[in-house]
Amino acid sequence: MRDRFSDRALAKLVESINRHLPQRRVSLKALLEMDSPAIRARDGEEYDIERDELEFIARYVDEYEWDRFSIPIILEMRNLGSEYVIYVRDRRHAEFIEKAFGFDRYVDDVMLLYVYEMQRIRRRLKTASQVMFRV
Repeated sequence: MRDRFSDRALAKLVESINRHLPQRRVSLKALLEMDSPAIRARDGEEYDIERDELEFIARYVDEYEWDRFSIPIILEMRNLGSEYVIYVRDRRHAEFIEKAFGFDRYVDDVMLLYVYEMQRIRRRLKTASQVMFRV
């Protein structure tokens, strides 16, 4: 009984931590066309996306893909044994990260990053990427 309670409590905690994630993701093309690019989060807040970050992404993504490339780039943090790893599940996001940052480690078609690698991405894309936590 206690383990089920602990699992539910942990799941609720992670859910509340992830309230900064978007209600819905917006295409790179749509954000580039906005005067003030922004995304509404699950918590109701609106988060501005820096134009220079969008332009950086656009340099590495083919223009015909802009309407299918969603923002923010989701970096999924998971505990794997004694360390944390980051999964990039979206194929387009993984291809962009590979081109822009040179990371190319894949496991079952999912990009796998270490925390120190994620930090490079987050420093460059503070507003156009978000970390999601998974139990």
